[in-house]
Amino acid sequence: MSGVVGIIERGHGGSSISCGEITLNGFEQLRAATPTSSAEIIQLQPGRMQGRLKHASVAGLSLGFGTFSHGVISRGVYSDERITIGFLTQTSRQRTRQRGIGGIRIWSPGVEHQSRYVAGVSFGALSVSTGDMARFFGPDSRFSEPTVWLGKSTFRTNPETGDASASVLRSIMAGFDRYAGKLGPPEAEYWKRAILESACYAIANSERSDVFVSSPQRLVRRAQEYLDASGDAPIHISQLLSSLRVSRRALHRAFDEVLGIPPMRYLRQKRLCEARLFLQQGATTDLTVAEVAFKQGFSDFSRFSAYYRALFGENPSETLSRHPIRS
Repeated sequence: MSGVVGIIERGHGGSSISCGEITLNGFEQLRAATPTSSAEIIQLQPGRMQGRLKHASVAGLSLGFGTFSHGVISRGVYSDERITIGFLTQTSRQRTRQRGIGGIRIWSPGVEHQSRYVAGVSFGALSVSTGDMARFFGPDSRFSEPTVWLGKSTFRTNPETGDASASVLRSIMAGFDRYAGKLGPPEAEYWKRAILESACYAIANSERSDVFVSSPQRLVRRAQEYLDASGDAPIHISQLLSSLRVSRRALHRAFDEVLGIPPMRYLRQKRLCEARLFLQQGATTDLTVAEVAFKQGFSDFSRFSAYYRALFGENPSETLSRHPIRS
């Protein structure tokens, strides 16, 4: 995992619980830490991103929390085989406009997520098999059938219920930090059930509804699929409009409603993030900073450098210098 500042692992040996902590100093490390090859992370706010990811593995169940100093857009598939239960909680004393604080989301296996996270929030997630979820609820529950968890649905909880569940999970994670190495299989099974109980209490007391995909969401998804098919090549806004057969105004409204930013800014931030990844490949390519800038659609080198410095807190040449070309 290139560029990660520090990784601390606890609970090896004979323990059935292992946990660790990853310190990040850039969006690209968050992208590398996301357990899916289809993940896309785009940094939105200027400045060097700082973050921390804590994770634990408990008898086949995974639990993790992440905090980030800068706003990002995250998109991808969490897992093709497992259920992902997500919690969004507020960690900053300042109030944010982030929707879904205190709520719980369910992503079935293979279902794509897309979210914009603002600074001052923490995202927590559970990863569990459909069989474990069904067995936990038992035969007398509407949630005992694995097929219940395979539909494209979401669960609406009130903020107090969601925050209470997240608080319990954080407390359990803190205990793993201290005692994971001293716990065996019986304790691991207990804590696995305690984790599921905390998450499922909020779910059992919530209202389930089918996922509704609005017209703006579909339009943004089509735009992103077009960008995905284009690989690393920059896409001009006119090319996108022509392919989607929509007006500039319609695309602007869709991006603003779904992601909170206009499409032009989305494209620019995406190109800057791609440029940073290219510059970090200095060990395997002979591209110069100017060539990387032009490759990503920036003809004005000074403007590219200004955009880059504002977003990542350093000059593009500084990024390249830390990843020199090997002779």
